[in-house]
Amino acid sequence: MHQATLAGQCAKDDEACSRRHPLAPLAIGSRFYPDVSTEIAGTTTPNLVLESAVPDVVAVDHGALVANRPGASAVLIATDDGSIVDFVHVWVAPVTSISLVRRDGDRIGGSVGLAVGEDVTLVPALWNGAQRLAGDAQPSWTISSEGPVTVLRDGSSDRRRLRARAPGKATVTVAMGNVSTSVDVEVVP
Repeated sequence: MHQATLAGQCAKDDEACSRRHPLAPLAIGSRFYPDVSTEIAGTTTPNLVLESAVPDVVAVDHGALVANRPGASAVLIATDDGSIVDFVHVWVAPVTSISLVRRDGDRIGGSVGLAVGEDVTLVPALWNGAQRLAGDAQPSWTISSEGPVTVLRDGSSDRRRLRARAPGKATVTVAMGNVSTSVDVEVVP
């Protein structure tokens, strides 16, 4: 019908935003917060609601799409009175690997070196095979040693800022379900 679109809620300059691409499958356990817009000739935009055809695959929770299990579901874009304006199919896939990227989108390969007082913002990129998955996930972040590095929330449920506090080494691990990745961080004076 091509009367409505779903787009991720991301800042224009945030290349690593995990909510930017609704065209990729959503990662199981993630949420996608769409901005819904319509373009219906001859009318203003009505009040819109989302409904899932298969809620055990993709549920709708207060306007967010919640990825529950692998599969696909039509997500209906409707008005308050139930009139269907448009729909989009949303796929859900399991996470098979995680990589870490800087806020600018550059992938972290190997270890990270920081001087005391420096920080770097990291975002986990969730993958199913060769395809990057979409959605706002809430992976766990752990650190092997609190001395050299502190892991701070950075305004997003998945993004973290690593702050170098003292000389030393630490390993930061990011996990979602039974999939994880680690990066070694060395802090110099």
